[in-house]
Amino acid sequence: MVVVDQFREPYLERYGDLFTGGFRRLLDQGRHYTNASHDHAVTETAVGHATLSTGTYPMHHGIVANEWSERVRGDLVSVSNVGDSTVRIVDYPTFSGVSPHYLMRPGLTDWLVSANPRSQVASVSAKDRGAVLPAAHAKGQVYWFDSRAGRFVTSTYYRNRYPAWADEFTSRVLALYTRDSVWASQIPASALGRTSADTVAWESDGVHTAFPHRFADEGRPGRFWDWFAATPMLDAATLDYAETMVTSLGLGRDDAPDFLNVSLSQTDRIGHAYGPLSREQLDNLLRLDRELGEFFAFLDRTVGAGQWVVGLSADHGSLVAPETPWPGERAGRRATQAERETLRAIHDTTAFMEDDPATPDRTAAALRRLPFVADVYTHAKLLSGAATDSFATLQRRAMYPGRFAADFSPYGVEVRYEEGWLGSVRGTGHGTPYWYDRHVPLLFMGPGVTAGRDTTRASTADFAPTLARLLRVPAPAALDGHALAAAAGR
Repeated sequence: MVVVDQFREPYLERYGDLFTGGFRRLLDQGRHYTNASHDHAVTETAVGHATLSTGTYPMHHGIVANEWSERVRGDLVSVSNVGDSTVRIVDYPTFSGVSPHYLMRPGLTDWLVSANPRSQVASVSAKDRGAVLPAAHAKGQVYWFDSRAGRFVTSTYYRNRYPAWADEFTSRVLALYTRDSVWASQIPASALGRTSADTVAWESDGVHTAFPHRFADEGRPGRFWDWFAATPMLDAATLDYAETMVTSLGLGRDDAPDFLNVSLSQTDRIGHAYGPLSREQLDNLLRLDRELGEFFAFLDRTVGAGQWVVGLSADHGSLVAPETPWPGERAGRRATQAERETLRAIHDTTAFMEDDPATPDRTAAALRRLPFVADVYTHAKLLSGAATDSFATLQRRAMYPGRFAADFSPYGVEVRYEEGWLGSVRGTGHGTPYWYDRHVPLLFMGPGVTAGRDTTRASTADFAPTLARLLRVPAPAALDGHALAAAAGR
């Protein structure tokens, strides 16, 4: 399972001819569903990973956002998607604990281990949610990078100490990355015209916007790993870690199928800071293409050609920065300070009047009057099941009882802002039910997969059941997705 964070499906069309590694191999040898998407609102990292791994919508798996609020003894309390105070990070007791505690459905790994008790589960990512949620509830080898520790860490939910190979990776392999404190562009000169300008005020911090990016200029003294975690090099290290797990754990070496998740986070971090059409993002994609190609070649050598299958998708897409609209897409715009203040005032009034039964309808009416609001739904209307529009369906699928994903959610109201409306003053973002945030790649490659380009409508909820079918692992009946016929050999 490979998840590329904030990977827009249109990247494959715009830059496909530049890819020569892993993306190229998937396009040439895999099944490429070009019309695939997340079919829920709130397109965020945790939500997307949970849907990909469980084959269900947030209304069933319970991960409604990266952070949400819940009512505890009458007060609203913030909840992190993988936070768990009953566990700790191994060797770092002051760090917040992490586990799949809030994931309410079993995932592909759980189905796999249930069918094959000798199957191993391994997962690695730059982000805790990118490692934990794809591994679902299985207590396997699950690691994520923490820049405070300068290593890939795990929690006591999985184990109480690091294996020797993990410590050796930290001291021998990861240490090599400290020798290179410059992120320089590797984009061919002939491709520079496909990106926006390298020096623009709305990127990053508004100052360090052009190549090369140097730790000496952009990092804080003594905090190399913080700077490193914002560069493409962390994805390279994540793939190095995945190779170490394959070798050290002997993944794929017997008749029990094993599971490996590699969630690659830097496309998201670079996209947020610089935008999808930036030179930084194209450089990142070209590096990732090459590194994925090398990783697939490693699997051929180590596990054996034809002995492994891969599914690749993304947890969400993103809006292109309004200053550099994607050709053929509607240009967005940044929110004004006045708009933010208006929303804050309505929110404060709503919170003050929350005990009034009429508040949801009054708040909805006030929000509908704003020109940058496309529609508003009360929970009563959404949960009644009354047919309204496809956006209401997406929103309903994103809701789970007692978990409130957005600012107005605790008060019984969900807001859809106008298409392209962006709250950040720099970079770009995601999280909406619009196509640019939902349209993601869906590719499968390996034994049993019929190669080719497929325009069939597909959902990210189909990802786990399709991989299960390829592995001959029984999937639960109560899923929102299903095994895709051409990819799963039906």
